Amino acid sequence: MRTMAAAALVALLVFALAANARAEEKNFGVGLMVGYHNFVRYEAVAGPNSNGILDDGEIDRAVGSGAFNGFTIEGDFEYRFFPYFELGGALQWYGADASVDTITEKNRVRGNFTVSVTALTITPRLVLPLDPVRLYTGAGIGLYWRVMDTSFSVLGENDVTTSENNTDSSGQIGYHVMVGAEFIVTPWLGVTLEDRFAFVHFRGQDPVTNLDDGDFGGNSVLIGTRFHF
Repeated sequence: MRTMAAAALVALLVFALAANARAEEKNFGVGLMVGYHNFVRYEAVAGPNSNGILDDGEIDRAVGSGAFNGFTIEGDFEYRFFPYFELGGALQWYGADASVDTITEKNRVRGNFTVSVTALTITPRLVLPLDPVRLYTGAGIGLYWRVMDTSFSVLGENDVTTSENNTDSSGQIGYHVMVGAEFIVTPWLGVTLEDRFAFVHFRGQDPVTNLDDGDFGGNSVLIGTRFHF
């Protein structure tokens, strides 16, 4: 009887160890993250020059003192080829509202705009597996789709003021770099922290204000969960 009980205990232990080993060998993961996005859109200046006149490109007022901030959400996946290398993909959205007072060419422009960007990216990543943390870094490429709504009053030559409302949408290829850490809670669940910087330039469609021509990448700080299968 004792022999049978000992054999059953050994079999149960072997089964548990094998199951744990299989769990740690999970190669596929999916995740969901939310966070903060900072558009690095303008070169910040304190205000007009001492003569009280804004020069071309100077910003008198903008949300975030030269940049503007918003919300981001992302769904992603990863496939681990080796313990130190994996391939990740993501679908990210980020957006924000901003108020602007600026000089563009011969016009002074005051108004608001709303911008949203959807990015489909792919990222080869190097991984440093530490127990219970996985550190990773990578760089990749993506397709970025921007939708921008603008509402402006334009003070032109001879003090002629006009108003305009525009909606512009366009796509562009961009690049990004990132670092992150995943804290392993269970073999199938992790908590992720990630920082990413994207570089993407959109050509403007508005010849009057020219505010839709510029960099609409920026920095994303994200937190979320990842499930492993």
